[in-house]
Amino acid sequence: MNRAPWLLFLVAVPAFCAEQDDIVYQNLVQRVEDGDFTVDFRALRLACIKSSQCEPRGNKADLAAMNRAVNDHDPRRVIETAEHLISLGFVDIEAHATSVTAYREINDPVKAKFHLDVTTALLRSILASGDGKTIETAYEVIADREEYDSLSSLGLPYFGPGITFTKIEDGGHHYDKWEIKDPKTGQNVVVFFNTDAFSPAKSRASDR
Repeated sequence: MNRAPWLLFLVAVPAFCAEQDDIVYQNLVQRVEDGDFTVDFRALRLACIKSSQCEPRGNKADLAAMNRAVNDHDPRRVIETAEHLISLGFVDIEAHATSVTAYREINDPVKAKFHLDVTTALLRSILASGDGKTIETAYEVIADREEYDSLSSLGLPYFGPGITFTKIEDGGHHYDKWEIKDPKTGQNVVVFFNTDAFSPAKSRASDR
């Protein structure tokens, strides 16, 4: 039985949209890899969450392997694992940041600077999205690890005593609320993240 033309159209549209999402993501990554830091890194992060070719948070096994290599003081193995994570998801802030030190240790300042610049641009794109003090001015993130990276960049821990984590739904939007004792001042700090862009399949793990 032949399918009706309108049914063929409905089948084709999602595939076309998915292909376009991949192209947008690939083009943005290629521009950065070519040294174009005029790229909108927020747009790059959002393109990642839509693309079938980008994993924004990495998987536990690779993250654990990278951390073991760091602890073993094996920069070449660090680089191998970090670059693998980056190939799976270019917006992986932790992988880029970890690469910086490893490339410095093998005396490759060019690549160290590239990964530092990417790390800085990705973090800036998050911290420029708000001030994190209220739900109205929450930082916009696409993955749970972006929350951890952002908190670390602010000098705040994301695990351990003195930390409370709460999920909030308000007006159809979703937020993560962190209450953290600032180790520098001893004062309690509240930080909000807008998690509307989260893809349940890609952005959240069951543990931290």
